[in-house]
Amino acid sequence: MDPARLQRNFRWATPLEIVTITVPELLAAGLDPYQYGYPPSGFPEAASVERSAPTRLTDEFLAEIAARYVLIGRGYAKTIAAQRHVSPRTVVSWIEKARERGILSGTTSGSVGGTVRRGRRPRARKRP
Repeated sequence: MDPARLQRNFRWATPLEIVTITVPELLAAGLDPYQYGYPPSGFPEAASVERSAPTRLTDEFLAEIAARYVLIGRGYAKTIAAQRHVSPRTVVSWIEKARERGILSGTTSGSVGGTVRRGRRPRARKRP
């Protein structure tokens, strides 16, 4: 058996590397392993927290993603996810954050679209 070939073709070691390398480093750094943005490729090197530390979602980044979202429309999550090498759910969360920060205007439930608001202050969060 060739472990490198098996990893390349079947990624059998990736979950093990995440559990034995990444999670202990995240916990030591005080980060929540359930909220961490794990890299989609590059294991085992990418399993190191220092090499794959999560980046902050800047307003500029969210505005760029929101603009792509408005341009693409339906099917945006799959398209942007493929371009950015992340899961479609991650893209959906970026759009949600853009709306929360007031970068992207709201829409009615179930619809796609909105307007990108550049240079505007984030709107206040609604109280429960």
